[in-house]
Amino acid sequence: MQKTGGTTFGKHLVKNLDIDQPCECIKGKKKCNCLTRKQTVWLFSRYSTGWACGLHADWTELKGCVDKEMDKQEGLHRKRRFHYITILRDPVRRYISEWKHVQRGATWKAAKLYCNGRQASLEEVPFCFEGSTWKGVTLEEFIKCKFNLANNRQTRMLANLSKVNCYNGTGMNEELRQRLLLESAIENLKNMSFFGLTEHQRDTQLLFQHTFHIKFSKDFEQFNKTHSEKAEHKVTEEQISLIENLNALDVKLYKFAKRLFEERVKVMTEEMNESESTPVSVVESKSGGEQHNEGLGVREQHNETLDYVEELFKEASKK
Repeated sequence: MQKTGGTTFGKHLVKNLDIDQPCECIKGKKKCNCLTRKQTVWLFSRYSTGWACGLHADWTELKGCVDKEMDKQEGLHRKRRFHYITILRDPVRRYISEWKHVQRGATWKAAKLYCNGRQASLEEVPFCFEGSTWKGVTLEEFIKCKFNLANNRQTRMLANLSKVNCYNGTGMNEELRQRLLLESAIENLKNMSFFGLTEHQRDTQLLFQHTFHIKFSKDFEQFNKTHSEKAEHKVTEEQISLIENLNALDVKLYKFAKRLFEERVKVMTEEMNESESTPVSVVESKSGGEQHNEGLGVREQHNETLDYVEELFKEASKK
């Protein structure tokens, strides 16, 4: 997802994993070869397979695309088991970072926004600007565009958009649409093998290593100064409030993600301590690349998500 630190994390995956068959990266080339000894692809990412499912493809696009693209990459069809991973970021800082990026001339006009067999139309998602870029856009202008895909980007990109008729906003109550988006995003996040938080680089690295039982050759760095943070002191309290309202779903999603992340880090720490104290025993990791919440059935997990989303909306209505 844009402006969450995924670029840095993606480079770590292709350049700094301490494994038997690391990616082969050639200077000057954007993509690395990430192949097993059997010459099958083990990493599907922008730095290995490129934008095979479209520019910054979301969960909906990836689910309908990855298997087919892997068949093309490998030249054969076979059963595969995928581990989906992602990085999330504080919604306000992520939004400001995207504004600064667009202000410098970036666009994502090439994004397919593919769902239910077709791309979103310009009537469904109009551009916020005329011309080739939105370079020089002010924060006020950025906030005012109601079709801005920066709004609630993390929730939208993690949710199964087919549950809300994709980008067609008609035919469904807006409150129901928002609830379904958040429920779906939370469900998909819970079922991911791993996710990290931009604001917690060290724990993100340790959790990845513990989950997949592989290590990075270089430690992650926690950058305290980014374009968004440098711009924050110029953003007014009123603008911060507007950004929070525009990203209300992302605020709720991040609150859940932070709680779940802390729970997983706690379990990891306990397992690591137990492993160190009992070197003769083999400690079975509950997070070894598998879906979490193994003790709950699918129905129970879904009901748990519904209850949590209900709590989040009740909290928001009290403010």
